[in-house]
Amino acid sequence: MGNDDTPPFNAVVLDVGGQHFKLSRSLIERHQDTMLAMLVSDRWNDDPSKPIFIDRDGYIFAHVLNYLRYGSIELPTN
Repeated sequence: MGNDDTPPFNAVVLDVGGQHFKLSRSLIERHQDTMLAMLVSDRWNDDPSKPIFIDRDGYIFAHVLNYLRYGSIELPTN
């Protein structure tokens, strides 16, 4: 792995609304038909050493990642 900012080959770093999320490529590969998979593919992402910017709310995106990981989510009641 290069410097501390470079993710390992099997990891992807997303910058969602200023929050950084590091996730495994295997998680994305389980959901190949998603826009997220398209964003991290070689076709869309020409520099895998840089975080992929997604202009959305990072707090809400964390729930999306949990859904992809576990198949369900618990949303806050308030």
